[in-house]
Amino acid sequence: MDELENRLRGIKLAEPPLGFDPDEVAGTAAKKVRNRRAVAVTGAATLAMIAAAVVVVTPRERPVEVTPAAPPSRAEQKARDLQHLKDVLPGILAGAKDISVRDFVQVNDWDLMTSEVKYTDTAGVRRQINLTISGPVTTKEGYPRQGYCEPGRRGDAIGPDRKPMRCEELVTPSGTPVAISETTPKNIDQFGEPIVTGQGVSTGKVTGRNAIAWQPDGGSVNVGDLGSWDAPQAGPSLTDEQLVKLVTDPAFTFR
Repeated sequence: MDELENRLRGIKLAEPPLGFDPDEVAGTAAKKVRNRRAVAVTGAATLAMIAAAVVVVTPRERPVEVTPAAPPSRAEQKARDLQHLKDVLPGILAGAKDISVRDFVQVNDWDLMTSEVKYTDTAGVRRQINLTISGPVTTKEGYPRQGYCEPGRRGDAIGPDRKPMRCEELVTPSGTPVAISETTPKNIDQFGEPIVTGQGVSTGKVTGRNAIAWQPDGGSVNVGDLGSWDAPQAGPSLTDEQLVKLVTDPAFTFR
């Protein structure tokens, strides 16, 4: 640019005058060149800033379609329930020995299956409990919550004073309704058969204790503590707490 200024200033004007001042022209030209350079630099900087600010947005990846897992077959469900029962029993039957658990047996085509458990308690007495898992249909027909503790439904639970044996419903902290009931054998007549008069008259000795929990889907879990076949006088061995733990276990469900 300095060279251009010098060349313009070095022009020897011819007569008549050109009508402009060479110094002014040279200064104006130099100023324009400087302005163009500034604009170019500013534009480049602006483009750089824009480029830096641009966020590359790529098309959203399509979600992978997941096919829902098929529900377990009845055989698979039985196997899972059986294994879970085997896993939890040692913790519930504290001190028990020789625990044996039979496979779940489904009754015909009903939505019901039962497993038989035998064990030896801490006193050396052989015991038996049954765990029954029922679906909504069987529960509605055989184990309805409404009227469950009515004496008319419990002919093996009437004491010698004609009053029913214990049957009460409680609700767990999680809101699950559970009924616990006790049974007693009937007096035996001279032919060895139970005496049945009206509701029957019992010995009043508690030999069995049951618990049932009704599930939100309409199903239920029922545990019967059948006591001992070797020592009937020993009565049931499971406490209310043990019974409740078994019947409210969420892993037990008929699917």
